Amino acid sequence: MLIIVFFNALSRYIVHLEFAFTMEIVTSLFPWLTFFGAAVAVKRKGHLGFSLLTDLFPQKWKILADIFALFLMTLLFAIILYFGTEMVMFERETHQVTPALSMPSWIVELSIPLGSLAIIMRTAQLAYIEFLRKE
Repeated sequence: MLIIVFFNALSRYIVHLEFAFTMEIVTSLFPWLTFFGAAVAVKRKGHLGFSLLTDLFPQKWKILADIFALFLMTLLFAIILYFGTEMVMFERETHQVTPALSMPSWIVELSIPLGSLAIIMRTAQLAYIEFLRKE
């Protein structure tokens, strides 16, 4: 994405020629990168957390708070998975296309349900590793 934007900026300022499709490619790749990057962050326990209150809890309550947070995260991405799938199906049925490349819009939007599914799977994996395997 960086290379595409860099060369588009160079062509705009050096040759005075802008390629509109490059920005569409970048904005199409962005949700894919975001969702699958978030799934990798879940696996590596790299998400930011606010632990000011939970640091004051006894160990047993910390574990319960972590389990509750994983449950809420799974619930959130299950909702996003459901509505993302609805959106992709609607875009397929209505044959929507992107403006510059005339590519089917559902291909770009497919990142939402697939990325949500990847995050749910990584959350379940993290829950298993952190809590179920220890007992």
